[in-house]
Amino acid sequence: MTQRRYTFAFLAAMAATTAVAQTTPDAQQPRQTTPDKPKDKGGPVDKLRDEGISLRFVWANDWAASVRGGERLGATNGGGAVGGADLDMGKLAGIEGGKIHITFSRYYGHSVAADDIGVLQKIQGYWYPKRQWELAQLTWEQQFKESHINVLAGRINATWQFGRSTYGCRFVSAPDCPYQLTNTSGGFTGFPYVNWGARVKYQPDARYVSIGAFEINPERRNNNGLNWGLNDSTGVLVPVEVGYETSFATDPYPKHLKIGGWYNSAPFTDPELNTKGLHRGLAGGTPRNYDGGRYGLYVLADKVVYKPDPNSDTRNLAVFASATGPLDNAENYTLQSTAGLLWTGLSRARPNDSLGFQATWFRFSRKAVGYEDDLITKNHGDGHFKRDELMTELNYSYKLFPVVSLVPNLQYIVHPDVLGNTVGVHRVPANAIVVGLRVMVNMGGPGSQ
Repeated sequence: MTQRRYTFAFLAAMAATTAVAQTTPDAQQPRQTTPDKPKDKGGPVDKLRDEGISLRFVWANDWAASVRGGERLGATNGGGAVGGADLDMGKLAGIEGGKIHITFSRYYGHSVAADDIGVLQKIQGYWYPKRQWELAQLTWEQQFKESHINVLAGRINATWQFGRSTYGCRFVSAPDCPYQLTNTSGGFTGFPYVNWGARVKYQPDARYVSIGAFEINPERRNNNGLNWGLNDSTGVLVPVEVGYETSFATDPYPKHLKIGGWYNSAPFTDPELNTKGLHRGLAGGTPRNYDGGRYGLYVLADKVVYKPDPNSDTRNLAVFASATGPLDNAENYTLQSTAGLLWTGLSRARPNDSLGFQATWFRFSRKAVGYEDDLITKNHGDGHFKRDELMTELNYSYKLFPVVSLVPNLQYIVHPDVLGNTVGVHRVPANAIVVGLRVMVNMGGPGSQ
């Protein structure tokens, strides 16, 4: 497909999502994507919010040390800051139901996953390889008056709108924040990398359906988000999601169920073979390229299952689980499944602390296994690349101050992959143990990125 046809297809998909919003009958207004907070005359930030400007800021620093296993032992420090504002255009400009969301981010440091263990998945969730300022969001959100329709469009990433875990970003590692396999195998643009995109959500009650269209642009990772042209676009990602969601406002034991799938029209590369059909790990060369047409499915579910005090929502135990995988046979991964629990307020004395456990199972494709085995053979190493990888995390979030948390964490990785090291692979790493400490300042932003 030519570049012009890719651009036309993307613009057509964007127009289609907007058309859905304009042709759906008006009805009751659903829950806002960014809920309004109650008015509070306590200070300048509260006064700004009352006038329609809601500020948010998160800074997190993740120190982590590989103390056993992996490719080598070592310790690294990495982190970042995410800040922005939500502008209520009803209050600011009289445009009822309109909001502008703008977010910037900046990251620093190094990764114990890439530098010491070799795994591709992130062990320090706030580390990103591009240590620069990023425009991470610039969108217009429109809630159509007295309808079930919510539209979000602009510079945006798909992983924050589809296949998003409710509790995954409460953990330091990032296999489930927002949902990594759709990013790795599905071509979803992931935070903080934003492309052109749009999402339309129809929600008459707790049930909803969402559809989106997002530009695929591999060069986005090489700039700071301010290059808005479509010259480097390679295709269009179209995700669809249906679900059921409640909150403490309507349900004493809130729950979420999300079922979705995606189509990606962009070309993609073979994990094992080069353009001549030879094993790339042995012969080298450029990966074989395939035309677009990738598909995949996912399902996520979570529920609050226990409250020590039925009349209080602060302290609760929530469980969650998910599974996803591509439907084509030329990916690094064939399956990801995550399960865990989050217990908030273990004691009355510490109602804002939380204890979390998460386990994620990755299943690699035979092509990915073959490529890694070829690298070991080429480097005269020994061992056999395992097809299954398990990443686990246990953490405790201690609320030091209202906006400051300390999060000691312990991670154990069974059969670490070496997808993060494509050159010097000599053996299969031993199971890895990582200890870490996150320091987080959260003033009106998400728990993790």
